[in-house]
Amino acid sequence: MGKPEIGDRLRMAELYTRSASLRSLDHLERQADPVPRNKVGEIPAEAAAGVQMGIALSSLRRHWAMVATTTLGVFALAVVYLATATPEYTATGLLLIDTKSNTALRANAPALTDANVESANIESQVELLKSERIMQRVIESENLVDSPALAPGLVARSIASLKGLIPLGRPVQTGENPKIVSAARSLQKLTSAKRLGLTYVVEISATMPDPKDAARVANAYAKAFIEDQTRLREETSLRMSTLLQGRTDELQAQAQKAERAVEQLKFTSSVEGETSASARVTLKNLESSAQAYRLLHDKFLERYAETWQQQFLSLPDAQIASPASAPDSKSAPKTLVILSASLLIGVALGLIRVILRDRRAIGL
Repeated sequence: MGKPEIGDRLRMAELYTRSASLRSLDHLERQADPVPRNKVGEIPAEAAAGVQMGIALSSLRRHWAMVATTTLGVFALAVVYLATATPEYTATGLLLIDTKSNTALRANAPALTDANVESANIESQVELLKSERIMQRVIESENLVDSPALAPGLVARSIASLKGLIPLGRPVQTGENPKIVSAARSLQKLTSAKRLGLTYVVEISATMPDPKDAARVANAYAKAFIEDQTRLREETSLRMSTLLQGRTDELQAQAQKAERAVEQLKFTSSVEGETSASARVTLKNLESSAQAYRLLHDKFLERYAETWQQQFLSLPDAQIASPASAPDSKSAPKTLVILSASLLIGVALGLIRVILRDRRAIGL
């Protein structure tokens, strides 16, 4: 009986030793992996996110040089761009739109009292200021046809080469100089005109590679608009005076004809001694007709004289309130903005490189 008892004790001691070993291993695993697990052995979402963040930070610490080199590379490209890019300078002037400037020259002209109508008139002037016709006047007055600043770029030249296949933009009209039209359209992109709030003031600006050229073009822009307004008003007054003159001559002829008829009827009646009622009625009608024609003639003659004077006394609806001066600093490229953006982009690209390199370890 002694031997079996000894064997049983040995087996029990072995089982106890194995149990103790298992408990020790479980304790070691818990120390190595302190993250609590749920019933099915999975890590909770909050803990998993923390683990991934830790792995990502660890990966970032290991590969900080990759982020640094990427950032420096992008920053260097930005510095090269700033060193080679053509600087641009923007000159700004102020134009005053005065829609009542010619009211004093027209005695019967009603003053604009409706604010909406007046505001719409100013907005219309601003849109005319942006027209290609004004740009062509600037090109011609300042001789900017062959200016390098208005030369089309590579993309524009490529598009121009396809114009024969694909119609783009407004075609050049007969009699227009294609070079002037092309330069005017380029200048439209380098100039701007905007109304300041609800005021009568319009801000005009021009952007050129040289600050003096920018101021020169901005002032020429305002001057071209004023000259264009003056020319249009003179042409309108000339056409109106021509029409009034023709109508005045017609009324003069009709009035003289009616007056001759009255005199002839008076002479005939006095010679024949006719005093009938029908003769008196006819005479009265002829006198009324002659008087009406004479009144119309006088009114048209007065209006004609007024319109004729406006050709020489009319004022444009705009005047320069503040001329543009050469700017002291460039408007583009903006050095601080580009350098700051390059640093942000460089860091972002560096982080993306690190994430793509260790995406399996991070769990992406």
